[in-house]
Amino acid sequence: MDIIKNITRHITPITVILLLSPFILYAITLLLPTFDDWTYYTTPYFGTLTLNNLLPERSWWRPFDVIFGWVLGRDYRLFPLLNHIFVYAGHLVSTFLIYKLSGTLSFGKTARNTATIFFFISPGMLGTVLSIDSLNQTYAQMWGLLGLWFYLNKGHRPKYALWILCTYMSTFSKENGIMFFFIPQVMAFGFGRTCRQQFVRDSIIGATAAAAYLTARFSLTPHDVNFNEEYFDNTIFSKLKHIGTFIGMTWVAVDYVSLVHAPSRNPAVVVATLLLSMPFMAYLFAGRRGRIVQRPLLSLAACMCMAALPHLLTLFTVMHTYAGLGMAALIVAFLADRSRRPAALRILFTLYVISSIFIDIHHWHKAYRSGLMGQDMGRQAIEKTGHPVDKAYSISVRDDEKKYSSFCVLPSDAFGWGHAAFAATGYKWPRVFGDTAIHVTDMHLVDSIADHAVKEGYDKVWLVHGDTVDVIR
Repeated sequence: MDIIKNITRHITPITVILLLSPFILYAITLLLPTFDDWTYYTTPYFGTLTLNNLLPERSWWRPFDVIFGWVLGRDYRLFPLLNHIFVYAGHLVSTFLIYKLSGTLSFGKTARNTATIFFFISPGMLGTVLSIDSLNQTYAQMWGLLGLWFYLNKGHRPKYALWILCTYMSTFSKENGIMFFFIPQVMAFGFGRTCRQQFVRDSIIGATAAAAYLTARFSLTPHDVNFNEEYFDNTIFSKLKHIGTFIGMTWVAVDYVSLVHAPSRNPAVVVATLLLSMPFMAYLFAGRRGRIVQRPLLSLAACMCMAALPHLLTLFTVMHTYAGLGMAALIVAFLADRSRRPAALRILFTLYVISSIFIDIHHWHKAYRSGLMGQDMGRQAIEKTGHPVDKAYSISVRDDEKKYSSFCVLPSDAFGWGHAAFAATGYKWPRVFGDTAIHVTDMHLVDSIADHAVKEGYDKVWLVHGDTVDVIR
């Protein structure tokens, strides 16, 4: 019995997570591409990798994603397996860093373990960890947290070099990583680890490094670049929606598939997951009213908002919740630390974990089905086409059904504007795609669109209706 007690006493969440990782990773690798997965940098790129490829394009400067896509192009069979492996590996490292940072900030064992598990299983991580095109979001977090750890733990000289280097890596992974030029000194000041003068000096260092990045980026960005207007929708409604998504996906562990996606709506599941998870959050926040206004917590809240700020100012989707999740986990650690009723904390957190695991599995299942649908539609298109063609045009018929992030994807989006068919042939044919989306009430336009596509030189025209693909020309 003493041996068992000694073993269990030294088992950490990291140990359990590593033991479960082969099974979790296997399940994740079953997820197939849909929607943006087909067209982003991290798909097989069969061209030559040049310096020009690595320079800014549109509103992005993500050279690591470009290199990753080029690697996939050397053997297309690595896609999306390699994507899943790297995304999950990045999430694992970030989870470990949350564990280490909780220790660095002197949180107790229970608080540290709670924060680690929260970060690993929170529904806020689903849009990133279950995605295929999310390498950027994953490593912006990972490199940022690593830079934060170096800042808080290393000696004077190496800490600045390592912090700045890691933050550049974070920023070149995804643009929101630039906020880690400012997050470490805010946190250090909030926890009394640096004085006001040092805070100002370090902020100047961070601002200088950020300015160097921005100068290089703007000078290298093409002048005729086209920006996606969706990223600059600054209406009050859009911003309230962004803030609601940020807060809700971070702190409310409810089954959003059953809440948001109309065909999957299930009030009983929504209520059950809410009742299981929210007592833990209520205990953390309502039970610690006296600590809410303390400087350490205010600094963590500021860091969380800073980490998510670039997304909140532009476009905030389910995937972007991950940007602030690391700071949210440290907030959980702070509130859970030195709980006056540790037994109650463990019970309520266990209920939260049960709810989160159910939500994670349900979202995984929906993403799995969406991927299978896209794969089947790609095979349909190729089988019905019958022989290789160079150019294909798809007419996607849509109704009023809405998708839910990358989990519940519309059939036409799962088809990926024809890219699922391209993948079905081993990326041999067709190589040129065209696409038009019409509402189901505009079916009378199908023939004229198809005829025009043929005149434009397309060899075949596909009609995508529901999860069926037919050849109509």
